[in-house]
Amino acid sequence: MLSYGQKRMLAIMHYLASAKYAVIADELVNGLHHHWIRACFELLGERQVFLTSQNPLLLDYLRFQSPEDVRSTFVLCRRDKGSEQMSWENMSHEAAEDFFDSYKVGFQQVGELLQTKGLW
Repeated sequence: MLSYGQKRMLAIMHYLASAKYAVIADELVNGLHHHWIRACFELLGERQVFLTSQNPLLLDYLRFQSPEDVRSTFVLCRRDKGSEQMSWENMSHEAAEDFFDSYKVGFQQVGELLQTKGLW
């Protein structure tokens, strides 16, 4: 008798209870109420987390205290020109500082900032 979102939240909570050190989650926010998304982020705690999403809502729950927070949070994925090969890299120090400066202003959500800066 649970709704789709309630089933998702229950499954996430069960997974997080057993994942002591690392979490891998695809499309974490699908079907979740905003309060539940916030609760999920609180439950992630200090674990190593790898989250993927096509939904910018997930990114809007991220918080940054410094450019280094930005740099350690995002892994950029690009397809090499003329190839099917994908490359993965951390944001440069300069790009992280630029992003953080824009983030501090507070006019755009994180997802919007990433799109504006050509990072998503």
